[in-house]
Amino acid sequence: MRGVLTRFLFHPATATHRSRGRVPHGAVGEGFGGSGGDARVLSRGRSGVHMYANKEGAWKDYTDDRFHGARQLRAYWARMMGDRGARYYFFGTLVAICLAGAKLWRVQRQQQQVLGLIGPKKRPYGSRLTIVLDVDETIVSYGDKAFRMKAGMVPRPYLAELLDYLSLIDAEVVLWSSCSERYMQQVLKVIDPSGTRVSQFIVRRGDWFTGDNYYEKNVLWLKRPLEDTLIVENRPLSVRSCNSNAILVDDFVRGEYMDTGQDYPPNDEALRTLRGIVQDLHESGRAVPEYLADVERRHRDIKEIPCHLAFRQLPDELARGVFYFVGDKYKYRSGA
Repeated sequence: MRGVLTRFLFHPATATHRSRGRVPHGAVGEGFGGSGGDARVLSRGRSGVHMYANKEGAWKDYTDDRFHGARQLRAYWARMMGDRGARYYFFGTLVAICLAGAKLWRVQRQQQQVLGLIGPKKRPYGSRLTIVLDVDETIVSYGDKAFRMKAGMVPRPYLAELLDYLSLIDAEVVLWSSCSERYMQQVLKVIDPSGTRVSQFIVRRGDWFTGDNYYEKNVLWLKRPLEDTLIVENRPLSVRSCNSNAILVDDFVRGEYMDTGQDYPPNDEALRTLRGIVQDLHESGRAVPEYLADVERRHRDIKEIPCHLAFRQLPDELARGVFYFVGDKYKYRSGA
């Protein structure tokens, strides 16, 4: 067998034909006795590379440098940038991308100015009213921060009754909070598991949230008719620019933060009162600012306080007029 392989490997005719990608039939028959199966095996290799090729140069360009590829890429980049045409093409493409991004940003800003923070209504609603609700310490209260799951959240009393009534009259309900979207999703899983009560929500974003304690929630940014929009909030500072469309409620705090161990405020009926206010607005058809300012015909539990007495932290511009509130949020009462 060794003699056959030696004669096959070093036969001049065989080498010549192998360099062209084929094995002569004579050499195959001479070496292997003319066996058709062996001839087919040897004639399959038509790549031109001999199966016993010399591999001494296989490691010639090997390097231990782990950044060799990066250096090669850098060298290629330098050669490409050396070409003036490639330079102009690259920087021209970069400028075009920047201009397109700036144009897109301007279009988005223009759309936001026209459509507001939440865009148009998702569908025609049966009620003209848009009810905007704050989340933390207004309609829910969370427990220990390490416990921020569904089991640690306490809905405010009569929240379900309020949301059921808003669903009954088919009003648009918007949640507006400075929390993250993940936090908001946890709240929605508890208060609106079916996804039918809350229409839209607004979370912390750079287009309205200033990152400090003086952030505000202005209903003008929603692009909804002011006569049909009511916002419920526990911080007067947040609604200082739309106090004529706002109702303030007491901070709802879970009992584990109180010395008494009971939820605050005790015997809380703020959301039940709010349900009655919404019912009056829906049935009377009156504008929200007009209804709140009418001492004689508004809900009997609505009280008011001058704006400058409601602030604990003064913003740059003080709100003018009065704040409307329910419950015992302030000791000072006027027009009750």
